[in-house]
Amino acid sequence: MKVGTALTRLLIADFEACFLFYRDLMEFEVKIYDLEAGYAEFKVGDIKLSLFRRQEMAEMIHNSHKPHNAECQDRVALIFTVHDVEEEYEKLIHKGVHFTAAPMSNPYYGLKTAYLRDPDGTLIGLFQQLM
Repeated sequence: MKVGTALTRLLIADFEACFLFYRDLMEFEVKIYDLEAGYAEFKVGDIKLSLFRRQEMAEMIHNSHKPHNAECQDRVALIFTVHDVEEEYEKLIHKGVHFTAAPMSNPYYGLKTAYLRDPDGTLIGLFQQLM
């Protein structure tokens, strides 16, 4: 298989809250925004991150008869590499973002990490390479 471009798509329940989170708090560049279609796309470093209403995707793939939510462990984590985890942590805390794990060093992997969630519960990791 030859792939030209790829993107990560989050299938979300609350489109508006997630859109505002990624645009205003995470400050990702908006490339596409269509409220009526329930679709948005952001440029995040070298990748595209898209948001799409979970219910509409379920209808498209003939899966709407299944439950929308189920308790389980995380099924996806978005990992964003940043220059300074502490700096980004402070900026986001100042904006009212709640972190599930404050910045911590992991010398085994040579990383400093912090974790938060978007309004739909998607786990997000901020990673910084340690020298």
